[in-house]
Amino acid sequence: MNYFQKLFYFTFVYEKRYLIFLRGFYTTLLLSIASFICGTLFGILLCAMKRSNNKILIKIADVMIALLINIPTMVLLLVFVYVIFGSISAPLAIIVILALTMKTGSYICEIINTALDAVDPGEIEAARTLGMTSRQTFIYITMPHVISTGLELYKNQFILNMQETAVVGYVALVDLTRASSIVGARTMDSLLALLAISVIYFVIGIAFKKLFNLMRIEKHIGV
Repeated sequence: MNYFQKLFYFTFVYEKRYLIFLRGFYTTLLLSIASFICGTLFGILLCAMKRSNNKILIKIADVMIALLINIPTMVLLLVFVYVIFGSISAPLAIIVILALTMKTGSYICEIINTALDAVDPGEIEAARTLGMTSRQTFIYITMPHVISTGLELYKNQFILNMQETAVVGYVALVDLTRASSIVGARTMDSLLALLAISVIYFVIGIAFKKLFNLMRIEKHIGV
């Protein structure tokens, strides 16, 4: 066998090392999807707090967003795993999802908040003048503009969220990046392992971009 055949064999076939990559793929997908969905809900909550009339809620939201955005993801994971939940028996994946949820939620909150600020107040006033209720104004005027303005950023946030899962190997979770490190250490040559996970990350990103596009949100809301 030539060099690349040997490398392929020892990277994927020998000792069924492809299973390590499959485990990493599952972990990456689980963390990415779960934290993105939960992060969206958390982001909406933070945005509601930030735009409320309660000064205490506004301050809490501002402090949380500032902390979550400025603390590196790896540091946040270490704090959650070894400090906040260090003495609590809980599944590691759940702790990591919680940390990533809060990190992602802070970004999504800013996306929503920026999109809301971009809505023309004149259109809202016009809708109220026409007799629309606050709920109708939000559904038919505010929401379409928010989605139109923030949808692309929201799509990209999933990709960024998936990329941030690449550091979970530091807390002993085997994701795609950690899988490549494990296999690379065993083969003493990380070329194919790194190439493989690069392709997988790329395919996941493209696939979810296509999935978002297939949803055709713009068409359904008429923007």
